[in-house]
Amino acid sequence: MNILESEQERFGRHYKLSSPEFRLVNWSLGRFQGLNRAGGLARTAVTRAREVVAVLRRDPVDILVGCSGNPFDLSAACLAARRLGLPLMAYLFDDPVYQWEAGLYRHAARLAERLWSRSAQAIVVPNEILAADIQRRLPKARIHIVRNPVDSTAFSAPPRLLEADPPTLLAPWRLLYSGSVYSAQADAFENLKAALEIQGGRFILELYSAQSSSDLVAKQLATPYFVARPHVSHTTALSLQHKADILFLPLAFNSPIPEVIRSSAPAKLGEYLAAGRPILVHAPAGSFVAEIIRKAEAGVVVDIPDPGRLSEALHALSSDVHLRKRIVSNAIRLARDFHVDRAKISLFSIFEDLTRQ
Repeated sequence: MNILESEQERFGRHYKLSSPEFRLVNWSLGRFQGLNRAGGLARTAVTRAREVVAVLRRDPVDILVGCSGNPFDLSAACLAARRLGLPLMAYLFDDPVYQWEAGLYRHAARLAERLWSRSAQAIVVPNEILAADIQRRLPKARIHIVRNPVDSTAFSAPPRLLEADPPTLLAPWRLLYSGSVYSAQADAFENLKAALEIQGGRFILELYSAQSSSDLVAKQLATPYFVARPHVSHTTALSLQHKADILFLPLAFNSPIPEVIRSSAPAKLGEYLAAGRPILVHAPAGSFVAEIIRKAEAGVVVDIPDPGRLSEALHALSSDVHLRKRIVSNAIRLARDFHVDRAKISLFSIFEDLTRQ
């Protein structure tokens, strides 16, 4: 939002919508509390649609884009598009139904999908697995794949030399991870913790996160081989990726939303590929992340929750310079698919098709 507000001439205009309401009334309705929450979501969708319609009648547009991420914006976009007679594009960052654990929100999202999918003239997803999942549920949908884009600045730094000295207790190899750690990665980090303990100090993980180090490392993932760092800017994160010995990309094996883990496309994937550093993926077999890296031989993949196998992968990465050179070369080649210019071409082509309909 800071970018939109400071550079509106370049990116467009930003209109703030009212805050969402997750309940119809603020007092307890006992056994009808589920109805209360469902009513709150429905009212929020209707309210947001009304606000969008009011804004776009003053400031018309050609296409309305609704995004996943919460349980009401796709529905709100659908209602507004119908009211205004605009083409609707649904942009799905994750599975809009299965990103919610089983219960009220998933049920509401499934009902909402029946609503917005009838109006969406194009659906955009970041990878083939999510595209296939959505196509099975919506056979008539027009689905387009646009990779989560990586800015050209991620490609700017020259790759480091890969003939590093073997790790020692005084100079361990540094793994890097930046971002939040939550249920979508938690048990993968527990496996890495055990693997680093097997290696006995030959490797450490530097974890850059906005989460408190006392909550994250000292309590949940306590080990001398995890070093918690504070959150850094995106520019600094890119620089750190180019300097790391190994980039760690985890996804959970035991998750309440395995469907989303399978089709997840982390934004950092393209950045890691462009960084010119060896990548270690620890994610379930069949997941998009594991399969795209394995198919392109762009990293080392451990797709079972086994600390011993992770330990072996770390040893292989540190001891085999030819392996490192091969996977880094393949990663840089694969990174081109994620370049922002390619995403622009794909997205603008969809926009052109929608405006011609």
